[in-house]
Amino acid sequence: MAFTIKIYEKDEYIYSLLRKRLSCFYPDAYIIDPYLDESDYEDRFSDYTRVIYDPHDTDPESFSDEIPSPIRLTEDGGIIDCARLISMLKPVESAPSPTQAGFKTGSLSAVIPFVYSDVRESFIRSLSLSSSDSFFNVRLDLTSKLRSSWHGRSGCNMTSLLEACRSRKFAPEDILKYCNMDDMGFLTPGSTADYDDVNELGVNRSITLMRHAERLAHSRNRTVNVTAVIEGFKMKDLPELLAGCDVAYILLPARNAVEDLGSQDLIAMLTKVLGSERIKVYYADEPDKNASCGNSLIRRRIAV
Repeated sequence: MAFTIKIYEKDEYIYSLLRKRLSCFYPDAYIIDPYLDESDYEDRFSDYTRVIYDPHDTDPESFSDEIPSPIRLTEDGGIIDCARLISMLKPVESAPSPTQAGFKTGSLSAVIPFVYSDVRESFIRSLSLSSSDSFFNVRLDLTSKLRSSWHGRSGCNMTSLLEACRSRKFAPEDILKYCNMDDMGFLTPGSTADYDDVNELGVNRSITLMRHAERLAHSRNRTVNVTAVIEGFKMKDLPELLAGCDVAYILLPARNAVEDLGSQDLIAMLTKVLGSERIKVYYADEPDKNASCGNSLIRRRIAV
């Protein structure tokens, strides 16, 4: 069922994040900014229209009586809870059937390590053990060849996969064709052919692969968990790389090294984009504990 979502939000950054997040759950919806697009073109093809408004700069009484129950963007505290918005936007008739509700899809996880390779591998090994109920566990090393843990046979490597995924004929399931089993039970293309291929091919190629990985993990055809190791990218590129991840793990050496690494800025930035529920922080000196980033790191409204 096609419908229109109008988001009355003057902050372009917040609007763009909301649009990207909501479109993942409602791909058939027309999501528009009424401040920029005043036409009713989308309304003519919609069964109904829902309105989300920012109470800081929009008066709900200004909406037409034809708009039922406009949805307030923020609750008390100024945090935008996308889970709440999604549940309020969901039409009753589109509720999943009992068989659909019981189906479990896979997940896409990202590991962003600032630790030695052995610490990273120990952590990823624990992830593979916790994902043993999936049909496939896939690992993608978006790193330099020097930092990759496994080197596959010639012709089956990360370089080949990155080159292939830009084709319009490439399907998410094709990722599996480039993988072999490593010693931890992951299906993986292994390292790149040359040391700097990930950087040489450009960040957009890695973003494309991550989008395919998201579709593979969330496919209803089989349960596939994908773990992507993300290293060497610019901080500004991480939000788009991680946009489709269910969880992002940040591995740090020790709590007393936090300020030196500038990790608070990284955690705060990723929290704004992904939401605190999708960020988990682990320290090498506390292997069995994790700390989710708190509101003290956030200096502005966030979309979660």
